[in-house]
Amino acid sequence: MLTSGLLLSVLLVAAPAAAQDGGGWFGGFQITPGAGLRHLGLDVVRKSDGYQGNLSNDIPGSFFAALSIETPSYAFGKSNFGFSVYAYAANVNLNEQWVADGGSNPGTGTASGTRVDVGTGVSGYYSYVVPALYYRFPFRGGGEAKFALGYGKWIARFSGDIILTANDQPAPGLPKSPIEVSVSKNAYLFLMQYKFANHWQAYMSVGGPKWDDGANRYQLEEVALVIGYTFTF
Repeated sequence: MLTSGLLLSVLLVAAPAAAQDGGGWFGGFQITPGAGLRHLGLDVVRKSDGYQGNLSNDIPGSFFAALSIETPSYAFGKSNFGFSVYAYAANVNLNEQWVADGGSNPGTGTASGTRVDVGTGVSGYYSYVVPALYYRFPFRGGGEAKFALGYGKWIARFSGDIILTANDQPAPGLPKSPIEVSVSKNAYLFLMQYKFANHWQAYMSVGGPKWDDGANRYQLEEVALVIGYTFTF
């Protein structure tokens, strides 16, 4: 994916011993600049005739810059369960469409094809503000792993165009359909994080909101993997 992105996410810090024993609020703000790879794809289906298209970019070309911001979290007593709020934002910059070749992938039976620049694309941004429940696995030496699932506000603003076809075979010169997205709705966000004792961390985020503007049905699919260094304040 030939995109650059700004990624804001609020991530949990490792709890000090007193907070782990008694529960309650703990941790401070952390800022983690980093970089990663992601799959980002936009599915569009025109409701009047079922014509469809997918805008995306391939994973090897999807290197992007990222930034995460972490706020204090709440620990539930002596357990490893807790609560935090996550803010997450990223650019949308897609300029390749999925083109089916009429065949199928061996074993899975799914349609085979390639991503091609056919002169279409969308650009803009989307963001989450999500309260989330998490479970953490602390390790000796100060590291930890964490899994968090949240549900909150998702906002998207992007525009461009796409070629919609009956057989997922767009080509240069075919009529383009405009895309104007301005939507705010509730959506899920799933995060997996591994924090090292030396302040490095790796995290993966997964999101897939769906919406409808009356003329088209949309779904945005994202899987992002980021590695960064954490500064604590």
